[in-house]
Amino acid sequence: MMTEKGIGWLHPKDLADQWDGFNEPGVEHFSGQPIQHLAREIVQNSLDAAEGGLVEVRFKNIHIKTSEIPDVRSLAENLQLCRVAAEGESKKAQAFFDEALCLVGQDKISVLQVSDHSTRGMVGPSENGKPFYAFMKAKGQSKKCDETATGSFGIGKFAPYAVSKLRTIFLSTVYEENGEKFQQLTQGKSILMSHDNSGDRRQGVGFWGEREKCQPVEGISKAVPKWILRSHSQSTLKMSKGSTLSILGFDAIHNWQTHLAVSVAENFFGAIFDGRLRVVIGEKLVLDKTTIVDFFSDESVRASISKLDNEPEYFDSCRAYLAAHAGGVEVIPVESEQLHLGLCQLKIIVADGLPKKVCVLRNGMFITDTLTGLKRFSDFKDFVAVFHCQSTKGNELLRAMEPPRHDDFEPARLFSKEDQKRGKKALGDLALWVKDALRQHAKDPIQDITSIDELKDLFGDEGDGDGDRGLEEVNPYGPVIIRAKAVRAKDALAGIGLSSDNSSGDGTATGDTDGEGDGGGGGDGKGGGDGKGGTGMEDGDGSGGGSGGNAASSNKAPVDISNVRSIVLGSSSRRIAFTPFSTATFLVELREAGADSDYPLAVKSTQNGSIKDGGIELKVKAGQRVLLDVELAESFTGAVKVVAHEVR
Repeated sequence: MMTEKGIGWLHPKDLADQWDGFNEPGVEHFSGQPIQHLAREIVQNSLDAAEGGLVEVRFKNIHIKTSEIPDVRSLAENLQLCRVAAEGESKKAQAFFDEALCLVGQDKISVLQVSDHSTRGMVGPSENGKPFYAFMKAKGQSKKCDETATGSFGIGKFAPYAVSKLRTIFLSTVYEENGEKFQQLTQGKSILMSHDNSGDRRQGVGFWGEREKCQPVEGISKAVPKWILRSHSQSTLKMSKGSTLSILGFDAIHNWQTHLAVSVAENFFGAIFDGRLRVVIGEKLVLDKTTIVDFFSDESVRASISKLDNEPEYFDSCRAYLAAHAGGVEVIPVESEQLHLGLCQLKIIVADGLPKKVCVLRNGMFITDTLTGLKRFSDFKDFVAVFHCQSTKGNELLRAMEPPRHDDFEPARLFSKEDQKRGKKALGDLALWVKDALRQHAKDPIQDITSIDELKDLFGDEGDGDGDRGLEEVNPYGPVIIRAKAVRAKDALAGIGLSSDNSSGDGTATGDTDGEGDGGGGGDGKGGGDGKGGTGMEDGDGSGGGSGGNAASSNKAPVDISNVRSIVLGSSSRRIAFTPFSTATFLVELREAGADSDYPLAVKSTQNGSIKDGGIELKVKAGQRVLLDVELAESFTGAVKVVAHEVR
């Protein structure tokens, strides 16, 4: 690789006789599950630099010739000097430098490149107080243009080094300078350890670029290979605004793409669904407003993370949070004007199987679901709730209370005692308001004790003055045998528009769509059971006879739809509205929402589409609102579930 005079690697001299050990705290902070941490920190930085509109972040793994690394000979020499210095360090340090030297000695090396688009880039020049300087050279400093930015401590910039087997990165960014011209800055950085070179003590952190004061290379230079540069020519600078980060020696663990995608989805489902973020991983994996629901419903994704810490339970919880955030007929919105936080919104879903948690989002990023005062809900119905502060002053206060990992709120982090008192009061008021809202919507009211005469033959009489003699009474009708029938749990989100709808009754149709099934809905049920054959649109209730109904639709998992609404127009008429995520032909079915089963409601007529098998067949476009006025075959005034199947 060509090296221009004055450009190359340099670890500055340490004139204070200090020592930078191998265990750099910033890197160690992200050493556990580094891929997941990388996803959160990188995307967070890109969102903070958004220019408005949709931010896109792309991850791709490439392999380059090792000889194409700028000044690779000096990099290898620095690694060798660190290996000698590591003799006085831990075996971990020695093993790291052994592997690093092996990598730079190979013909090719793995590089993870991350680029963002529709951002301002990391604004320079490289001087104290500027974002570029904060990312590359400052310690404990984070320069954001917004006081409500998702990041704030400057610790996240260490995350890329945790996935590098060389602890080395290159950054190339294009930004607009003073609204007049576009500038490109490119620089490399290594976080290694202190070492001695020709009698001089050298610092553990080294830089590639202009050796004079360790400055970045400006503009287009032959010393910078094309695979590193954000823009390859002056003519493309304007359209190249944004940053490209190249991580050398990327540790591409098995299934890293899925793990990274899961971390992005879990941490930023709010921003993705709101249309503020799009993430592309490799050539095929895309997370955006049109795919995020399907991603959370993908059983193969869920299975691939089952051995990770807190998974797949956390994945399932985030899927439920997304359902609440997305809205729909089942979602209960509650708003309140808080003294210190301003306007706040809470979205609640009450349904069996939900984890009884309150998720806190800030600027579309997941912060916590274990907020103090909102952890225990033993006497509540199953629910999820998503909290979002909608005021600038409230978000500024919340951000100021977040620790470096942005996973909690700690009033003690505020500077003054008065601010700490204000922060504590804000969190206390928030917990009380949320708890009160949940009492209203996710808790049964206490009722007086009622005598149920119909059950008096099943229980002993608690008469006065008889002591324990009541226990000796014999039931004249003989012993009572109560058999508990196992009920398979339904998908908690079925019918909410975010359901994979894999639930069924005790017997599910397993035969051909027009053939015979093993019971439940669809096909001719077989076997001796106490349940009745299904119609093909309901959950099975055991095996048994009964002719199959609409087996074709029941055997296909519904497609995801959002913002479902059902408005009663009359005793047998409804106005149905929903938004599809894909462009296709749908068969829309209406169901009577039951406690354990959902029973079909046949549609008699509709203004749009055509009637087929009691449902409505029509063509839909992704993101385009669908409005249907339907007439039911029979009068019905209860709750309605809307299920859509794609017709192929």
